[in-house]
Amino acid sequence: MTNSKPGTMVVSLDLELAWGRFDHHPLPILEHESLQERKHITPLLELFDRYDIPVTWAVVGHLMLEKCLRNRHGIAHPDLIPHAYYSWFPLDWYCFDPCTTVDAAPAWYAPDIVEWIRHARVRHEIGSHSFGHICYGDPECTPSAALADLNAALEAAARQGIVLKSFVFPRNQVGHLDLLKHFGLRSYRGAEPPLIRADNRLFNKTLRYLDQLLALRPRDVRAEEVLPGLWNLPGNHFFIARDGMRRMIPMASRVLKGKRGITHAVKTGGLYHLWFPPFNLNKDTEAMMSGLARIFEYAYRMREQGLLEILTMDDYARQLAREKQEGSPGMEESLLEQQTEAQLSV
Repeated sequence: MTNSKPGTMVVSLDLELAWGRFDHHPLPILEHESLQERKHITPLLELFDRYDIPVTWAVVGHLMLEKCLRNRHGIAHPDLIPHAYYSWFPLDWYCFDPCTTVDAAPAWYAPDIVEWIRHARVRHEIGSHSFGHICYGDPECTPSAALADLNAALEAAARQGIVLKSFVFPRNQVGHLDLLKHFGLRSYRGAEPPLIRADNRLFNKTLRYLDQLLALRPRDVRAEEVLPGLWNLPGNHFFIARDGMRRMIPMASRVLKGKRGITHAVKTGGLYHLWFPPFNLNKDTEAMMSGLARIFEYAYRMREQGLLEILTMDDYARQLAREKQEGSPGMEESLLEQQTEAQLSV
């Protein structure tokens, strides 16, 4: 039976280019892959226009810069104090920053992409993916490092006339939520709930693979106000790349998983949150874009029937805040039912 309240679909993209994986890949490979990633942005914007899908683009703040320089001591961003430091990356966090211009290093700067997004027909949201893609949720990330990073992200956006209201944590490592609240952000994307809580990495990896292969319905997630005015909007469908073993997962499985997530959101009045970084489209790009189009076409039909809303993260957070203030739909009926049950039990 369909819920009287429409379901909600949210799409968030992690736009990070070279900043997302510089600790994992050789720079020449990473920069080549980032240039490939750049080529997907315009087709994605056209796809969103075709189906009228507003998206939250979570952008690494450094990408908003047109250029930057090292100081006379060779330090990048010396005004961003302190830089994040982790024992698993015992170098200065900005050691690979080319400290040049977008023309010279388009894998590390992308103000042009930000402008493409802002001039799309559909009104998208530009959110934050931190300034330097530091890991907020890592135990070694100090409050002062997170504060400096978030402040730099807000300043980079403000110089472009952008007010950040949504946040996507690098590598989905949630931390320092008080800072998000302090700076007036309204939402963040929480991590997907695990299939099964287990410490065995190989076991978890196998489960995730089977989850995608069998196109199991995305796990139930719901928006939660974790601090006053700050909403957690967890992701529940990662649109996986077609590299390595994941190439063996048919595109039909990815599409079916998305459709099942949308259908469940429609039935329950709940949330379906699709997310991925655009570099996931680097392999088998045509097939990946076609798969996304089939998910969006289904979402479009559900919206046309009045069964689904498609919102940015901030739009959804503001809607949730209004519902809380006004009283959620059905709240009075629910309270009446509870009172009646209590009276009958006396």
